[in-house]
This record gives sequence, C-alpha cells and structure tokens, in this order.
Amino acid sequence: MRTINIIATTISGSIKDWKKIGLIKGEFKKFYTGKINVYVVDSHKKAREKANELVKKGEKIVVSAGGAGTFNSVLEGSRLKRGFPEGLRLAFLRKGSADLIGKVLNIPDELTAAAKIISNSIKKDNIVESDVIETGIDDKKYHFIGFGGVGIFGIVPYFTESRFKKYYKGLLGHWFGDRGPFLLGANLAIFKYYKDKIFRKIKFIINIGEKEFPVEQYSSIIIMNGDLGKDFPLARGIPLATGYFKVILFKDLGLFNSYSQMIHAWKGDIENHKEKLGVEILRTKTLAIMPEKPNEYMVNVDGLLVKTRGKINYRISGRVKLITG
Repeated sequence: MRTINIIATTISGSIKDWKKIGLIKGEFKKFYTGKINVYVVDSHKKAREKANELVKKGEKIVVSAGGAGTFNSVLEGSRLKRGFPEGLRLAFLRKGSADLIGKVLNIPDELTAAAKIISNSIKKDNIVESDVIETGIDDKKYHFIGFGGVGIFGIVPYFTESRFKKYYKGLLGHWFGDRGPFLLGANLAIFKYYKDKIFRKIKFIINIGEKEFPVEQYSSIIIMNGDLGKDFPLARGIPLATGYFKVILFKDLGLFNSYSQMIHAWKGDIENHKEKLGVEILRTKTLAIMPEKPNEYMVNVDGLLVKTRGKINYRISGRVKLITG
C-alpha cells in the first residue's frame, strides 16, 4: 500500500482543531494498514518545503491538515518544474478556519470520520480533478485552488494570517464556527479600505481575455475557480475543473453599498442584483489587473497576503487530482 504523508500546521483553525494534531496518526491507523507519516510544521513556508521534499522523493499521497493557507502551501510545494506529477493525489484534512475545499470534497470536520473517509478513498482512488490558478506577481508565481482577490478581499489576510492573529481566529472559530474569523477580517478590511481611500484612491485597468475594461475604482475583485459550497456561494454549480475561472468585479459605490455587496455575495444571490450593486460577473481563462498609478495594494492568494505596486496576471496553469469523499 502507498504511504500516506500528512503535513499538519500547528495553529490552524479553532482551539478544538489545534488538539487534533496529536491524534491524527492514531486515527488513520484504525483504517489504513499501510505506512503513515505525520509531519508537524509551524508555518505555511515549512508546509510548502516539506511537500516539495516529499514529492521530489516520489511520494504520491500528501494530506494537508490545516486550512486554506496550509492546503495551498502544500499544493504549491507539490508542483515541480514540469507541473504536478501524474500519480500525485492531494487530500484535505479539515483543521482550519477556512475549510471550503475540504467541505467541497465531502470531508467531515470530525477527525475519526475524516480519517476513515480519506483512508478508504485513497484505497479506492476516489478522486476529483481541479484546475489550478496561477498568479503572477512581481516576477513570482503563486498557485492556488479556491479564491483570491484584491480590494477589500485582498486586504482580509492582513487581519487574519499572522501568527498572533491565528490565536484570535482560534477563539472565533471555537465560538462562531468557520465563518467567524472571515467575517471579522472582512469587516476590518472594509474599514481599512475606506480609511486608506481618504489618502489615496487606487483605480485599476482590467483585461479579461482580449477585452479591456475602462479605468475604474473597484471595492473588490474576486477570482475563484469553481463552486466552494454554501459558505462561499459565488460560483454555484461550477465544477473545479472547467478550464476557466470566474471573475466578479465590485464597483466602489461607497461604504454602505460595500456592505450590501458583501451581504448579497454571502447569500449567493448577487447575480440577481448586479446592476443595483455595480457588479459584473465574467468567466475567463486569463485575467490581468493593473493599477492606474504605481500605488501599493494587497493581493489575497486564498489566504496568502502579497503586496505589490504592479500588474498581476491570472491563468489556468494545470490540473491536480484531489481525494474526495
């Protein structure tokens, strides 16, 4: 049987999730007779490095135990120079405050049930394919499955992704579930966006495919490559592997309307209110975002915060196979 390699980050998710780390190996042993390795790391950087080390050695089963940031770090580390190895399988063990992909893959939050489903799915090779979005920022390339963005959604990781902030995320996740940390981060991001706007306004030039949009101030731009479930219902019914991704442009209509945009995005009915809310929804294989002036802005690569003053590019760069329940 193939070896299961589990990479777990220490401070991902709620306080309850933190306690899972010491129990992971024992739970998998109940359902899997092959070799099981658990690697505990304390940062996304180390998760990426460990995944890269394992995949270069020829390991084919890598399980991410954390949230979206951990998963995309493992994804990034698993991508070699020529892309993802053909026999590679990635799995998502939910232990984070942003478990959207894990939920889409039908992995339960309860550890014993998750270990059983992942183990059985590995034995049966139950998989789903997913496109991987590549983001080019300042001569660096990042890869992710899920969502990214700029504007308010670009600022969210500023309030949610440092080591200190993960402690309050743990408390919020414990009290209010997976949405708690994101909702607080989104509210803080709205206030920061409009505070910063007093001193400088950032307008963007958008190229989607061959179409160029006029210079505009957007409160948010969201990029997502498929349906992320009921907790982020902006791409309902779109499989993760279509060869294109969805782009949602939110025009800046002021603070009050930013909350209206967020509420309808969260409800999943934003397409019914596009004109009123200043929203455009498109599907594309390529996207370029460039500030009108070289002012610094923040980019969210599904939980990873990147700052830039230049142009960013998005494209579908390949596919990877994910273990599904």
